[in-house]
Amino acid sequence: MPIQQLPIELANQIAAGEVVERPSSVVKELVENALDAGADELVLDIEKGGSKRIRIRDNGGGIVRDELTLALSRHATSKIQSLEDLERIGSLGFRGEALASISSVSRLRLTSKPAEQSEAWQAWTEGRDMQVNVEPAAHPNGTTVDIQDLFFNTPARRKFLRTEKTEFSHIDEVIKRIALSRFDVAFQLTHNGKTLRRYPKAESQKQQLQRVAKICGGQFAEQAYQLQSPEGEYKLKGWMVAPEHCRYQGDVQHFFVNGRMMRDKLLAHAVRQAYEKYLPADRVPTYILYFELPAEQVDVNVHPAKHEVRFHYQRQVHDFILTQIERVLRSLTEVPPNSASEGEPAAFRDDSYESARGHQYQPADTSAMRESSRYSVAPRRAMGSLLPNAVKSGVGNASSQAVSPSFVASSASPHKTSSSAKSWRLLSLFNGYQALIKNANSLAWLNIQQVHSVCAQTRLTQQVEGGLSGQPLLVPVTVSAKEFKTPVSQWPEQQLNQLGVMYYRQKDTIVIEQMPEMLRRGNVALLFKQLLEQVSESSNGQVIKWLTALVAKNEYSTTEAEHWLNQWQEQLNASATYLQPIDIPEGYHANH
Repeated sequence: MPIQQLPIELANQIAAGEVVERPSSVVKELVENALDAGADELVLDIEKGGSKRIRIRDNGGGIVRDELTLALSRHATSKIQSLEDLERIGSLGFRGEALASISSVSRLRLTSKPAEQSEAWQAWTEGRDMQVNVEPAAHPNGTTVDIQDLFFNTPARRKFLRTEKTEFSHIDEVIKRIALSRFDVAFQLTHNGKTLRRYPKAESQKQQLQRVAKICGGQFAEQAYQLQSPEGEYKLKGWMVAPEHCRYQGDVQHFFVNGRMMRDKLLAHAVRQAYEKYLPADRVPTYILYFELPAEQVDVNVHPAKHEVRFHYQRQVHDFILTQIERVLRSLTEVPPNSASEGEPAAFRDDSYESARGHQYQPADTSAMRESSRYSVAPRRAMGSLLPNAVKSGVGNASSQAVSPSFVASSASPHKTSSSAKSWRLLSLFNGYQALIKNANSLAWLNIQQVHSVCAQTRLTQQVEGGLSGQPLLVPVTVSAKEFKTPVSQWPEQQLNQLGVMYYRQKDTIVIEQMPEMLRRGNVALLFKQLLEQVSESSNGQVIKWLTALVAKNEYSTTEAEHWLNQWQEQLNASATYLQPIDIPEGYHANH
C-alpha cells in the first residue's frame, strides 16, 4: 500500500479516539473551552448519560460569525500562536482538536454571539462528511454547544458505552472536579430534565467550604484543615484531613496544577510519602490541593486528555509538596515542648494551617498524657479488677495496647470538645475490641466493634439511598455466567449499580469492574455472588446489615479504636446504652 495523505474525515476520527473516550470526555473538553472563553456561568443539560445529548451553555466571550467554520476544523485555536506560547500554556485547552474530533462522531450544533456582534449565528455539522453549515440564530451573549447522538456513525465505539447511570456518574465526577477548581464559576447540571447539581459562585471562604461540603461531603469539610504554604515561586494551598480521619477509599483525592485537574504519579507519590508514617494501614490520604508554579516550568502537552504533566524540576516539586504536607501533619500530631510542663494546653498558633471551619489548631490537653501514663503503668492486679467479666478470663494474654503520649496528641480532634468534662478518651484496648475509656468524672468499658457496626450501618444506609460509591478494581475479575443460578438477564442491575457494583457480560463470562470498598479486598467473585443473592432475595435493610457485618472487625488497632470513639462522642454523652460503667476503687479517682 503506497504512502498517502489521510482524508481529513479519517484523521478527525483517529483524533477522536484519543480525545473522545466517552461522554464525560466530551463534557470535560467543552467545559474547559467555556472557561477559557471567560465564562462564569455554565448550564449543562445531559440526556441518556450523554449518549443521546450533551448541551452546554455559557456566558463567555463567544465566537464571531466568520470564525465559526474555522472553529470546527482541526488545529484551529485562539489560545496559542507560537512555539513560545506552547512552552508556557496558561489556558486549559490549546491543541484545537476537541470540536473537530467531537463533530466527526456526533451531530454538532455550535451557536454563539459575542457581545460586540448584533446577532447570533450557528454552525452545524453531522459526522464524517464534516460539511459545516452556517445560519442565523437567536441566542444571548455567549455560546451553546449541542452534541446529539454521540458515536452514531461509529457503532463499534457506541457498544462499549456502559449503562446510562454509569456514564452520567462519570460526567458528574468531571463537573465536581472542575467545580472544585473554579469557585468563581456557577455550575448547573441536569440529567433527563431533572436538575441534580447546582453550584452557585463561591467567593468567600465560607461559600467555598460550602461547595466543598456539597461535593466531598460534610464530614470532609468538618474534619479538614486549611493549608497555605508561605509565599514563593511555588504555592500550595487547599484542604487536607488528619491521618486518623482519612478515608478508607480514595474518593476524595483531588490535585490541581495551575487550575488544571491532575492524576499525576509524581504528585500522588509526594502526598502518599508525606502521609505514610502517620496513616493507619487501611486508610488513604484525603485531600483537595492546589499547586501553582510558573507556566514555563511545567509541560502540559504530555497526555492526550491532559491528565498528566511533566515538571522541569521534578525533584524540587516533589520535595516541596512533601515538605509542606509534612509540616501540617506534624502540627496535627505533635505536642509543643513547653506544654508538657504546664497543666493546661498551650496556645499553638501557626497562621499557615487553620481548621477548615476557621479555628486555629489546638493540641490535646497534655494532662491527658500524664493520666494515660498513670493508667498504663498501673499494677496488673488493679487493672484486672476493672475489667468486665467478658474479658477478665483473657487478660493474662490479652494484647493490651497502652496509649503512648504521642498517640494521645495525634488522636485528639480539634473539632471535638476535648477540654469538656464529658469528652471521653481512650486509655487502653484489650482483646482488640474492649476499650477502657474515661472522662473527667468516670471510667467505663466500650465495645468498639458494636460502635463501629452502628456507625457503619448508619453511614451505609445514607450512602445507599444516594448511591453507594464503588471503587474500580485494579484488575477486573471474570466469572463464568454458568456459575450463577439466575440468568444474567434477570439480575437486579439497577440495585447492584446503586450499591457501587459495575459489571458487564462478555459472551459466557461476567466481567466485574467495580465493587464497594468493603468487598474489594476479599474473594471478589465469591462476594459478588453473595451480594447478588442478598439483593435478589432480601430487602434493602437486610442488605445493609449484611454489608455492615463485613465491615465490622474482630480486632481493632488503637488508632481505629480512637477513631470510632471520636465518632461516638455525642451518643456517649447523650446515652449510656453502650457503656459499661466501672466502679472506681476507693482512693483511685479518674482525675488523678
